[in-house]
Amino acid sequence: MRAEPRSALITGASGGIGSALARCLAGTYESLILVDTDRNSLDALAAELPCEAVVAPLDVTATDYRHDLANWVEKAPALDCVFTFAGVMHTGTVLQSTFEDLVRVIDINLIGTIATVHACLPYLERGSSIVTASSAIESIAVPRHASYVASKAGVYGFTRTLANELDQDGAGVRVSTALIGGVHTDILRNGSFAENENPTERVASFDRRVARSSADDIARAVVRGQQRGSRIIYAGPDSRVAALLARAAGRYTRLPRI
Repeated sequence: MRAEPRSALITGASGGIGSALARCLAGTYESLILVDTDRNSLDALAAELPCEAVVAPLDVTATDYRHDLANWVEKAPALDCVFTFAGVMHTGTVLQSTFEDLVRVIDINLIGTIATVHACLPYLERGSSIVTASSAIESIAVPRHASYVASKAGVYGFTRTLANELDQDGAGVRVSTALIGGVHTDILRNGSFAENENPTERVASFDRRVARSSADDIARAVVRGQQRGSRIIYAGPDSRVAALLARAAGRYTRLPRI
């Protein structure tokens, strides 16, 4: 354990798994840097945490995001861990979806992860860590969620490669990705939908058939994995099952639409 004050940074901190992570980590770090676009939600979260909370109302897709994020990190105690959990979903087939909706998911989930890691890496010292948010469905071709699956597969590949690079460089920075299973959050409800989709039906189906865990359960699993230094963190009871299914049946395994 380090003697000096330490901080952790969380993107997507205004709700869902991000805010659950903040509550879970508040007793571990002297300071948390909370990153999201919803300033009011970040302020409310910061007010309830027992540690110092730095509210950074930033958009991971903004042109100046990396520069602005670095400014916040420089003002905080030594950065010990980065959790990249900003994410969105879009529901609809590729044909029925707008190109803008498809690309937005990639921009936030994948490019936002890369941008956050790239901005924070210079501030991470030996013994620190990075945790990215992938998904248990990254290896399964789930209809109507092509851009989400693609973004999470990209996060998985980026994280594994980064881990190997830092190992070769002897940086001493642990890198993990969380394969997250079905979880009760508003990510689908607050997402975008193709015109032919019925949001109410899709959300009800997701909650009934997919969402097996609470955000708090997932956050605790992520933190346990981060503390153990696990390269792959299976977060949720269905996470490992999905990985085994993809391995046994092939990456083109098809599931009923959700």
